[in-house]
Amino acid sequence: MKKIDWLFAGIGLAVASFLTWHAYYANAHRDVAQINEYIYIVFFPPSLGLMATENASKAGQVFIVLTVVSANGFLYCLAGKAVRHMLRLGEER
Repeated sequence: MKKIDWLFAGIGLAVASFLTWHAYYANAHRDVAQINEYIYIVFFPPSLGLMATENASKAGQVFIVLTVVSANGFLYCLAGKAVRHMLRLGEER
């Protein structure tokens, strides 16, 4: 795996972590501004899986959140690979 793939994966993990933290924080503090749902869908598609945490135990919530955040990092890594591949198509080998 190239360094750029790790960079994309790290960005995906950071975006997912922030959006998850904000969602939990905003639910606990009703006076905090909510982030538009479209932001979650575009930048954190696996966030739909967070709906499964509503009736889960604390351990289940932690497992689901870690899985969903990791999935977002994986998606960003795939996006990085796709961008890298598209940029190489014009090169002569």
